[in-house]
Amino acid sequence: MRRLLAAACVTAALSAPVAHGTDALDSYRALGHGDRARVLALARGAIGRAMIPVDPLIAGTDARVGVVRAAALDTLPSDWPGPPCGVYLSLANGRATRACVGSLTPLEATLAGTLRELARRLVSDDPRHPPVRRGELDTLAVLVSFAGPPEPVADPMTVSPAREGLLIVSAQGSIAFLPGEARTVSWALGEARRAGILQRSSDASFQRFSVVVLKDIPPQVPPDLFPR
Repeated sequence: MRRLLAAACVTAALSAPVAHGTDALDSYRALGHGDRARVLALARGAIGRAMIPVDPLIAGTDARVGVVRAAALDTLPSDWPGPPCGVYLSLANGRATRACVGSLTPLEATLAGTLRELARRLVSDDPRHPPVRRGELDTLAVLVSFAGPPEPVADPMTVSPAREGLLIVSAQGSIAFLPGEARTVSWALGEARRAGILQRSSDASFQRFSVVVLKDIPPQVPPDLFPR
């Protein structure tokens, strides 16, 4: 299957209440290096653990890898760094999205639980890509994107796709574009039409949302292959 550059994420939530007052993502922007590293380790470990039943190569000779990863995962902090929020979990191969799933509302009571559930969906439930195999994981970047509450917009063209997320919702479903994924709003609308989400703009609603992205690039992969 051909991979789309910066493919949109599959989103599990159609809407969420708009926050007032202090930015809901301030605590996530303020995360220190150590906390960011722990969240990313939690995410990568959850993905590796989720691959055990998917990849038959892991189910046999390398089952111990999953046990070790699971044990390490359980020692990591599970509390949310700030108010619980939406989370997107992505794997990237250079500038191409390998897989991406997410929700604009928390899926579980803890961040660890949310990442584990997203990891389970990520490895096999992204309909645009084949299941992710364990052999790929060490060459892929892991991105954890914390999403703020969406804000309705009357005109999607007012959204800045380089800095803001765009959520498109219709009777056919929903599709979300994280900041930087859509080249332009027109490109995002075209992708939504190709996905069967958008037929006429008058039949859909549009929302913008802010995002804080944490990125873990494998050490053996040149960092200039990944967009900043």
